[in-house]
Amino acid sequence: MATTYHYYKEGYAVPYDAFGHVLLRRHLDVPAIIASGAAGYSPLAVAGVRTALESTGFAATDILQLWRVPAGVLLLGGGIRVSTGGSATTIDFGHASATATMAEAAEGDRWLDAADLTAAGYINFDTEDGNEWTAFDGNYGVQTLSIGNLSLDITFNGAAETTLIADFWMFGYKVY
Repeated sequence: MATTYHYYKEGYAVPYDAFGHVLLRRHLDVPAIIASGAAGYSPLAVAGVRTALESTGFAATDILQLWRVPAGVLLLGGGIRVSTGGSATTIDFGHASATATMAEAAEGDRWLDAADLTAAGYINFDTEDGNEWTAFDGNYGVQTLSIGNLSLDITFNGAAETTLIADFWMFGYKVY
């Protein structure tokens, strides 16, 4: 059975500056999360209750709410820098809410669909035609406006994930 994790005591809020620029960043170190649970202190929670991650890591179909974004944030793009490849994982990255975004259904793979994180490198959040960051062709990358509280979720697709160390980021604007 899949488990949905979030970060303990984190609510729906984002840092933004006077001009409304939003930059979300998260360092995901799965071995450190596993070790912190064994030591009695886990940064993760399930339904608001601090929860240790099993020594087997994230299981296939587990969900990690990477960020909780409040209403009024326009997300324009982002990416991942994998510094230590995952053990056997592909991930989807998106949102599970059909009502918290403007003109979007629930899309668990909104930004990434079965992205392979088993090797070090960079991954761009771009599920359109792949060239939005290098040449403008009249298309823009995937964008989402949150009209209600929205969680941005990683869904682990492969075997148990125990070794992944990566930095995730997204950028956008607080528009209302």
